[in-house]
Amino acid sequence: DLRMAAGDGGNVVSRTLLLAWDVPPDQEEPWRRFLQELSDSRYEQYAQSRRRLGVLTESVWLAPKPSGGGVAIVYLEADKPEWALRELAASEAPFDSWYGSEMRRLFGFDLTRLPWVTDGELLFAWSEDVPGEQAAPEDSGERESR
Repeated sequence: DLRMAAGDGGNVVSRTLLLAWDVPPDQEEPWRRFLQELSDSRYEQYAQSRRRLGVLTESVWLAPKPSGGGVAIVYLEADKPEWALRELAASEAPFDSWYGSEMRRLFGFDLTRLPWVTDGELLFAWSEDVPGEQAAPEDSGERESR
């Protein structure tokens, strides 16, 4: 069951999209091989696809379950993430078609029939470099000796 949520996360330049789905124990290893192929022999095709779709960042995690398998969590940052998913689904480019067929084979996803993206509720965020935030005062070097 794929779940998606989108939001701007306080960023006016791009939006984020989170996708999460269960990875059954028997699909974990084939999925890892698929991701390895993306980061190795198909990396250039993958990068070109994501650039064409306006994707700025994509990160993939697996939160393991004690019983095996886990929950896949994908973080996607793009100018228009919902548009990027629609374009990926409609694309006839060889790589995009291969990607869609692999997701269908591994998890039963039909990229043309993904659930509606809902606005997610950002519950907490922290960043080292928040514009306008005051930096902590620097230590003057004077410390108490104990």
